Amino acid sequence: MPRVLLVAQETGGVGKSTVTRGLAEAVPDAPILEIESVHRLTEFKAATAANEPGSVQHFLMRASREAIDASGGKAARAEFDDVINALFEVATPTLVDIGANTSASLLGVLTHEAPALREAGIELGLVVVVAAEAGALADGGALLHAAKDWAGARFVVANAVRGAVDPALLKRVAGDAVVTHLRQFELEDRTREVLAAGQLRGVSRLDRAGLVKQTSQAQAGRMLRDLTAFRLAVMEAVKPAALWLVEEAPVPARAGTPAGGSKRARNA
Repeated sequence: MPRVLLVAQETGGVGKSTVTRGLAEAVPDAPILEIESVHRLTEFKAATAANEPGSVQHFLMRASREAIDASGGKAARAEFDDVINALFEVATPTLVDIGANTSASLLGVLTHEAPALREAGIELGLVVVVAAEAGALADGGALLHAAKDWAGARFVVANAVRGAVDPALLKRVAGDAVVTHLRQFELEDRTREVLAAGQLRGVSRLDRAGLVKQTSQAQAGRMLRDLTAFRLAVMEAVKPAALWLVEEAPVPARAGTPAGGSKRARNA
């Protein structure tokens, strides 16, 4: 029973794509479905087929106002069809990166589609990324609530990119979801440029000698330490969700088969 982990936030700029990249580092063979108006995960190879390990399928969102008006609203109703069809094709642990201003709409559709996906043997989980501002916390709480009836597991990553997240508000928003934290990193401008060029995937491939040619011994060493620490911090923040994604999901019991006993029955 493959699992699908949705990474969502309605508010932009809170580090959602960073969290997706951390999950991809933790589960490098996981295919990624990117639902965005702009293709951001460009460091991954483009998928040539469904379920291709370590690749990205980009689904352009959203339906334009012109397309909606020209179709009498039908374009808006159908804009997630390709995404839903792709979810039904999932055969391995899969990540879904949902763009800002799209998360609430897609989760609304999944409220209706989740039972059929589960019947098809696909279990959904949700990671919501929140930051310090009230809007991101409110949006995060709404997304968690929308998924409470169908998500097999729910996780919250509190990203301090815009300052510390208020613990009391975070507890109220997260409810029974698993909460992890990503501390704020103050990276130098040159270090940010290197990170932007290769993203998390490029950090482990950095060569000190190459950095020395561009900077100096001292700065190269500092950049490597800072970027390595950042990568590890992101991966630590996503660890509970990554473990859930690759954990073998229970197979629903069939009539006459005790719950939890179906695997033993297959191995008998």
